[in-house]
Amino acid sequence: MMAGWSRSVCFCLFLLLLCCCGHDSGIADQPRRVMTWVPPYAMSDCLERLEESYEGVGAKEGLTHIGLQFWVPVEGGKITLVSKFREKLDDDIVLRFRKWGEAHGVKILLCIYNGASMDWDWNLAKAAFGTHRSELIGALVAEVNRLGLDGVDIDFEGKGTWDEDRGLYVAFIKELADQLHAENKELTVDTFAYKWHAPNQKWWLELLPHIDGLHVMGYEETGVGGKDWRSYDFIQKAVSKHPSKLMIGMPSHVPQWLEKSAAAHIDWVSKHPPVGVAIWDAQLRDEGWRNKDIWQKIKHLKEWTSSDQEIDRE
Repeated sequence: MMAGWSRSVCFCLFLLLLCCCGHDSGIADQPRRVMTWVPPYAMSDCLERLEESYEGVGAKEGLTHIGLQFWVPVEGGKITLVSKFREKLDDDIVLRFRKWGEAHGVKILLCIYNGASMDWDWNLAKAAFGTHRSELIGALVAEVNRLGLDGVDIDFEGKGTWDEDRGLYVAFIKELADQLHAENKELTVDTFAYKWHAPNQKWWLELLPHIDGLHVMGYEETGVGGKDWRSYDFIQKAVSKHPSKLMIGMPSHVPQWLEKSAAAHIDWVSKHPPVGVAIWDAQLRDEGWRNKDIWQKIKHLKEWTSSDQEIDRE
């Protein structure tokens, strides 16, 4: 009787361990992440691009996530829609993007950022996630639920040295992740590619166990053939056992960088599953991002799942 009871307890503990570790498994049985953003000053242009098809393939077929960069923190840990740009932001606009996402199987995230003034204001962000952490988390979770969105993307950026704030930032991300995951929502974070500014690569290993996606904002400075920290290989190694959470940042306003075409950079990602892509932004201003070839490549990224792992690495 005791032996049977012990086996049952061990089995239950094993199941509990699987549940606890499942979020941080490294490679999830889901498509690779392909994300872009809608900035608050280009909503109409982005909607037009999202609807475009290039001989039967486009954003509808290639994207997995869109971040609506519409929110900023304000006094007391509250959040509000940006109001400084020509196009008016309101619930109707947000719901229009949400309905587009629902129609095409693309998750829509609330993106909050601290750059609505002339420059990126780290102290504004810090006052929210540091001094008013609980209030900010409550506001983000409430807004996501009110609007029926799929999660949150944190785009708090600080120019300069802010390593002394790493503990506060990580504590905020961990608590926010716990609350969002309890609601079956996602959390992604935008970071710099190396050791400068905040948040940066030195913070990654503390953040990665808690988040669903890490967007690395290297853009034109990182890529195929880059040296040292500028190489995609260097960035992939820096995420350690979390490659499925890594999304390589790529700029959609230029056709090439580091003397390689955008398609060549996408090809690198294709050969390194389960790494994904983060495209700034959905305007796709350069024609090199508006053609059948590149969106077929991006669609291939999205269609890869963990069951294809061995096939892709042959």
